[in-house]
Amino acid sequence: MSLKVIISGGGTGGHIYPGISLAYELKNRDVENDILFVGTERGLESKLIPREGFKFIKIDAKGIQRKICIENLTAIVIFLISLFQSYKIIKDYKPDVVIGTGGYVSGSVVLMAALWGIPTFIHEQNVIPGITNKFLSHMAKAVFLSFDQSRRYFKKKSTLILTGNPIRFKKLEHINHRDYQKFKLNSLKKTVLVFGGSKGAASINRAVVEGVKLIKDFMKNQWQVLLISGADDYGKIIEIIGKDDNIFSIEPYLYNIEKAYPLADLVICRAGATTLAEISAYGLPAILIPYPYATNNHQEINARILEREGTAVLILEKDLSGERLAKVLLDLLKNKNQLEIMAKKSRGLININSAKKIVDCIFDYIKKI
Repeated sequence: MSLKVIISGGGTGGHIYPGISLAYELKNRDVENDILFVGTERGLESKLIPREGFKFIKIDAKGIQRKICIENLTAIVIFLISLFQSYKIIKDYKPDVVIGTGGYVSGSVVLMAALWGIPTFIHEQNVIPGITNKFLSHMAKAVFLSFDQSRRYFKKKSTLILTGNPIRFKKLEHINHRDYQKFKLNSLKKTVLVFGGSKGAASINRAVVEGVKLIKDFMKNQWQVLLISGADDYGKIIEIIGKDDNIFSIEPYLYNIEKAYPLADLVICRAGATTLAEISAYGLPAILIPYPYATNNHQEINARILEREGTAVLILEKDLSGERLAKVLLDLLKNKNQLEIMAKKSRGLININSAKKIVDCIFDYIKKI
């Protein structure tokens, strides 16, 4: 039995990539399964979804501030408009299932589908759920959780299912020596992979450049750094480092970061849920620097779980400096046994079959109705 499925979520890669993973899993089950993504023009989904070859329709959406302000009046008006747009999409497309993967864009789509009596499901990537998913959880047939610690934030316990966070890759890549050449890396050295998220992070870039400079004599013969700077900061970082540096390889952005993960021995990154799922899938130890302005401080809470499990070292943004990062980095690079233990624990955290588990649950529900 083939299905017509709407997947809605967006704003950041953390809400988009789980949806892409679910879309591929649905297609793997039956190539006739028809997938439609609904998102916004401004979110990353408008670029990422078409690249994957899936159908994409745009609607208007704007997040609501968690305080009383004039912007919320505009957000309410746009939400009402998005409800009408969602109604039209659902009426025309006639989906069998609607899946929300978070972000305010999913609110009107999942709500309208539920009002139509269409089975709806949502996936929460972070420990602390966003306001949209908390609201939608009251009408969803199932709420899929990435972290067991999320249960306390939902009132309707009977619908909660721990699945883990689907990763975007169809398969885990293995080391390809051509990728060393592509990224201008030395295959005889170990690699620190650095990235700040889908848009980069200037503060992490600066701290890494300054920190590596302080321990350059230790690193130069054994370690190298693949730094994904973000397009906005790329030119500045190239200017700071110079062209002849033998430690750094700089890329503005990687659509296929799965090519870089197998080459890495340590990661320095933010603590978005999708990022954490991906580095755990590849069994990578990490230095985590949570984005300090994430809603409900959810990145720090995500990071503290990995720190407690022994797979990561946490540095808060307010404590971040070249000196602080250099100290943490040097301690790890000198301790091969600790890195190996962290890597082993990291591999033990991930459920690489998350997408399969979610789609299994959806199909089980559909078969019963």
